[in-house]
Amino acid sequence: MKKQSTDLKKIITLALLTALVVVLQCIPIKLGPFELALSVPVMIIGAAICGIGAGAWLGLVFSVVVMFLPGTAAYLSFSVVGTLLTVLLKGTLAGLVAGVVYKALSRFGVLVASLVSAVAATFTNTGVFLLGSMIFFAMDIATVIGVFISINFIIELIVNVVLVPVVVRVIKLKKV
Repeated sequence: MKKQSTDLKKIITLALLTALVVVLQCIPIKLGPFELALSVPVMIIGAAICGIGAGAWLGLVFSVVVMFLPGTAAYLSFSVVGTLLTVLLKGTLAGLVAGVVYKALSRFGVLVASLVSAVAATFTNTGVFLLGSMIFFAMDIATVIGVFISINFIIELIVNVVLVPVVVRVIKLKKV
């Protein structure tokens, strides 16, 4: 009976996080000329509290929503297959990596595991995007490096590194 209760809580949590990813990704959050993806921290938090599969699922949901956003149309006009592969892989792999890293480092404590998983997911999300951009959209290395160290990436990294450990720690403390 206790296992069924735990499974139900996990399903409900994952459903709520899925809805949150969709809503946050659809609401543009501007910081000057930059747009923050606040659905990425939710994906990382989901991976930490619900597991690797949940992280991958939330990453996939994030990616599917991105496919329908106006900014993706420019990429689709160059390569539909390249856009689909890049966008779907970047989010899904970021969620998967967040879950794997969190699980691997959880023995070192919630703070370390959530901090490193936030960094790993952010680098994965951006790294796969840049790799896809080089392969499918012929971006040169200077452009890739410029994008990779852009202010947008740095802001997202800071947001993830600050937000994820705090939220995961609070959720884990509540469970005790």
